[in-house]
Amino acid sequence: MNDLTLKFNLLEPDARKQVLDFIEFLLSKELKSQDSVQSDYKKKILEVSVWSDADVDLMIQNQQNFNQWKAQEW
Repeated sequence: MNDLTLKFNLLEPDARKQVLDFIEFLLSKELKSQDSVQSDYKKKILEVSVWSDADVDLMIQNQQNFNQWKAQEW
């Protein structure tokens, strides 16, 4: 890290500004990619379905009706 600091200090002020701008650019890209991952995760979570007790009761009732169903014989 000291080597980097020494090289940075050898640069002209305009070149230092360019280096700092480039670092800011790289950091902004990294932050955007992290935000994108979090955004995708939030979308996936919001797509999870939620069933009420009435929905579950209806499914159980349909399962029982299905089990009583007799296939037509030929």
